[in-house]
Amino acid sequence: MHHGQEIYTFFNKYGQYGLIGIILSVIFMGIIIYKTFKVILENKIDTYQKFIVNIMPEKLRHNNILIFTIENIINIFLLISFNIMIAGFSTYFFQELNISKWIGAITVASLVFIIFSKSINGVIKINIYLIPIIVILIIFLGIKKIDTIKIMQPSNTNLPYWIISSILYTSYNSITLIPILISLKKYIGTKKEARTISIFIVTIMFILSVIIYLILNTYSNEIKNIEIPIIYIANTLGRYGKNIYGITVIIAIFTTAISTGYSFLYNITKSRKKYLKYATIICILSVFIGQMRFSNLIEILYPVFGYLGIAQIIFLLIS
Repeated sequence: MHHGQEIYTFFNKYGQYGLIGIILSVIFMGIIIYKTFKVILENKIDTYQKFIVNIMPEKLRHNNILIFTIENIINIFLLISFNIMIAGFSTYFFQELNISKWIGAITVASLVFIIFSKSINGVIKINIYLIPIIVILIIFLGIKKIDTIKIMQPSNTNLPYWIISSILYTSYNSITLIPILISLKKYIGTKKEARTISIFIVTIMFILSVIIYLILNTYSNEIKNIEIPIIYIANTLGRYGKNIYGITVIIAIFTTAISTGYSFLYNITKSRKKYLKYATIICILSVFIGQMRFSNLIEILYPVFGYLGIAQIIFLLIS
């Protein structure tokens, strides 16, 4: 969301249909968030594994192979998201400061490893303070940059691809969102509170997505081959605007890398020794994956996980 590449990939190329796609995906997200809270509250769920078992039809609940497969799809997605964020970080250094992607990736992977081996709580808390800052900055960028509302011509109107794109966007977002919602359980006591939080989250999502969509449309010709479009647009705000926005985006990418990487390690390791061993392996691998084009990673991998995440959404909706 923060770098604009996802909105561009999933919605902008469909012109006005992309805007309808955003509205659809926000409605889907609202239903998924509320339904997740409902399942958590009714069944007193505190782990992701219990959640998966609970939403499955009775016949499938004892199918260990299926549960194992779904859990591993989630873990692979978390690992890939971690690598995509490292690639995003090194891309930022290359795009903005002309620093080699190798140096950017080695620097961020080393910092992430240090944090993995220390306490994680502080970094996760940063996200709580960071989200309001990102919201304010994107709204500010929107006010400054949406001079004329320009809608791109859709690249293909024969088939309702924008509907599929909207479902995939919702699906892969739900893969990372549901584990976070489960960890919020201690703050939610009633269904009324769950409904209020669901409405709040989707309202913020809707405002940010539409603003980013409109900004990207305004600059559609200039950003075709740009890896992190929002940073490119922020550059037009002058030096201070560019620097403030740049720092916010790299902190957002950094904290996302840490939360997805930590979730992956937490899910697959039981002992401290194994945890450190796997942390070392994923940080070293991320340096090599960080050399790939950030936009390509999002364009290819996120839709794939969108398809894989649809099973989870279907189970949730019929549970």
